[in-house]
Amino acid sequence: MKMLLLLLITCITSAQSDSVISGVYKWDDLKVEKSGNFDKRQILEGRTTDDENLNIYALTIEPEKSLKEKSDDETLIIIKEGDIKVSLKNDYKILSPGSTVLIMSGDSYEIENIGDSDATFYVFLYKSKYPVDIKRGIEAGGSFITDWNDLKYQPHDKGGMRQYFNRPTSVAKRFDIHVTTLNPEIKSHEPHTHRAAEIVLMINGKTEMEIYDGLYKGTDGDLYFLGSNIPHAIKNIGTKPSMYFAIQWE
Repeated sequence: MKMLLLLLITCITSAQSDSVISGVYKWDDLKVEKSGNFDKRQILEGRTTDDENLNIYALTIEPEKSLKEKSDDETLIIIKEGDIKVSLKNDYKILSPGSTVLIMSGDSYEIENIGDSDATFYVFLYKSKYPVDIKRGIEAGGSFITDWNDLKYQPHDKGGMRQYFNRPTSVAKRFDIHVTTLNPEIKSHEPHTHRAAEIVLMINGKTEMEIYDGLYKGTDGDLYFLGSNIPHAIKNIGTKPSMYFAIQWE
């Protein structure tokens, strides 16, 4: 009884301190706004347990167009579709969907659509409640690119996973990203909680996320946000394997 009461108090406290609501953010419901050479879809923005502000949106860029940025906030880029050239630290890579770019606070980067059709990528900007630690970020490897084609697939009894990284950054003591493949009609685990907030970003398939006592359905492009210490569990409700990013930071 005491443990149940403690969990309830923790969840209520977390919910009161966060302005980003735990639930599903549907790709098809996002409003498309024109922003220069881009179509922008705002997904969510607000305060979380560890972030003064978390801002997530998607940009669709036309062929032969580019974006140059230098952000004060640490930035995560995830390629959704298209062929994109990313220039970072005097080097560049051609990236396919599923690839990621982690940019430390203060670093510059350039993204160019080198394909024949529109390309889309997610942008995660997060301003921590804690001081930025550039030295910690550099010692952990600094800004870097992870190419989907370089990732090793690790099968397990429920499907498999691809581990991107699990390391400190300039704003997080721990930042963990992996992609899970979940077999049909399989539940990843029973509802559980953890200190870190989590984002589950659907690549493909049909899933159902249990959050508290509610059930939320998600498919290609949809994003689940799970606040700190929020009970949750995901299930593949489709007839084919589903794939999704699982992202935690604290």
